[in-house]
Amino acid sequence: MWFTLLVMAAAVSLEPFRIGMSVLMLNRPRPHLQLAAFLCGGFVMGLTVGTVVLFALESRIPASAHFTVPRVQVVIGTLALVTAAILAVTKGRDRTPPAWLSRLLDGQSLWVAGVAGLGIALPSIDYLAALAIIAAGAVAPAVRFGALVTFNVVAFALVEIPLLAYLVAPQRTRAAMTALNGWVRARRRREVAVLLAVVGVMLLAAGLLGV
Repeated sequence: MWFTLLVMAAAVSLEPFRIGMSVLMLNRPRPHLQLAAFLCGGFVMGLTVGTVVLFALESRIPASAHFTVPRVQVVIGTLALVTAAILAVTKGRDRTPPAWLSRLLDGQSLWVAGVAGLGIALPSIDYLAALAIIAAGAVAPAVRFGALVTFNVVAFALVEIPLLAYLVAPQRTRAAMTALNGWVRARRRREVAVLLAVVGVMLLAAGLLGV
């Protein structure tokens, strides 16, 4: 469970939009507070949704032998390979953000950063898949909650690290994150497809080997 969970969380942390939002917060007034508000919003949404799914809706989660970590790994790995194939053979869309979004994010209010954090942590396919892994692999409530927190900590690593680094070296942190954002966004769809395919193969192999 832990191997798959960490791989998925690391993949989520590299989402271009997530990195781009960190760069945006670093270029707004009071960057450390902007990043903190963004991070808090993300954690509130992520932990709330995860807690509800794993505990409040626990009785609705299948507990049969058909719902196991290896089988979930195989399903997720297969979906990742299919997605990689689609990315490799299709053309991308323009990544330019809508004008209204640009105007909204150009402000300096902390509530915007908090709402952005809430929005970026809304339940997605990858997050629901991570919750399925936790539900299938962890029975003890404490282990489930620990896995949930771990996933969110790793998924928001590129918000947490810049937040801490900014307190020590503001300019270098801003420059490093801007460079990382540019590098990630410059990757071609085929490069992203290859990375996703590697992740898919790793998860598929882990599932088949029962890791």
